[in-house]
Amino acid sequence: MIDAYYYDGSTTRRQPVQVLLHKGILAINGESVRRSVRLSRVRVSERLEHAPRILRLPDGGHIESSDAGLDKLLRRNGYREPRVVRWQRNWHLSLGALVSLLMVLIAGYHWGLPWAADTLAQNLPPSMEQRIGDEQLKLIDASWMEPSRLSVEEQARIRKLFAGLRQPGGEQVVYRLEFRRSKIGPNAFALPNGVIVMTDELVRLAADDSAVLGVLGHELGHVKRRHSLRRLLQALGVGVMVNMMVGDVSSALAAVPTFLLDQKYSRDFEREADQYAIDMMRANGVPLTPMAELFAKMGAAHSHGAGNASHDEEDIDARDEGRIESEPAPRNGRRSGQSQIAKSFEYLSSHPSDEERIRRLKAADVQGKATRGTVGAGAGG
Repeated sequence: MIDAYYYDGSTTRRQPVQVLLHKGILAINGESVRRSVRLSRVRVSERLEHAPRILRLPDGGHIESSDAGLDKLLRRNGYREPRVVRWQRNWHLSLGALVSLLMVLIAGYHWGLPWAADTLAQNLPPSMEQRIGDEQLKLIDASWMEPSRLSVEEQARIRKLFAGLRQPGGEQVVYRLEFRRSKIGPNAFALPNGVIVMTDELVRLAADDSAVLGVLGHELGHVKRRHSLRRLLQALGVGVMVNMMVGDVSSALAAVPTFLLDQKYSRDFEREADQYAIDMMRANGVPLTPMAELFAKMGAAHSHGAGNASHDEEDIDARDEGRIESEPAPRNGRRSGQSQIAKSFEYLSSHPSDEERIRRLKAADVQGKATRGTVGAGAGG
């Protein structure tokens, strides 16, 4: 027999009682309480170190007891703790559960989240993609871009050249090409609304039109595969995905500034975009080596600080327009804080010029030339 307190479930009154457990029957005896109930109909709370144990009765009342003898009475009458409770007290099983949880989380992050982002991106209404891309472009223009200084004729010429290329497989991917003068050096990037932004610095850095067209083909690959939107959805997580599925795009727009600071495509995305550019350039007989060489130049420009390129272009423009800088240039040839800006906004470098990429593009160029040569020889025979 143990001491306990009884609550009838209708009032807050606490009544001291004595509890007896025998042959699966729970007997309660007190000044104004005298009842019994089968133990199988009683819900017993989990045992905690610094809290009383609670026995919940079928009619809504309950018993609270901190008496250590209660556990012994329960065991003698055949009561067993629930399986989950027993697992919690077994450190081997607890450790196994923790490891399993970590594995599930890692698998979800590496495979589940990308799959969910891809699925949602493929089914997202075009109006949402347009709105997200528009907001990104506004933020970019307000922070890191200026109106292009390329002539209207030059911009029109590049647009016409790229529009004249056949897309792989007869596709008609909708895009819009925009030119901007950059504060972060030579670059090009694609937004979820199909806008491809190319900087003046990249056009000037390119050796010829083939390099520019190759980069634009690469960006069109990002548009085709919705890489920017998929990367955004992966970065923002499941909660934002759910909101967007029910039509609320505000949470995604609120997170756009944070996302832009970390907009680096995965290697898989980059390989897909590279392959799209390879297929497109091959379909139009455009060499790929100039594109590879341009990526190498871009990598060198970013590794040495894109601020140099931007500053050099600014000096050139100043001399062309007859303007003279009134303040002396720093000894390192950089405008104060320019290198820091370039370093902070490397997020737009969605074209890592690693050796693998350059080798792949040049190899594709060689293979394409060999294929054309074989076809030509066969036709001639």
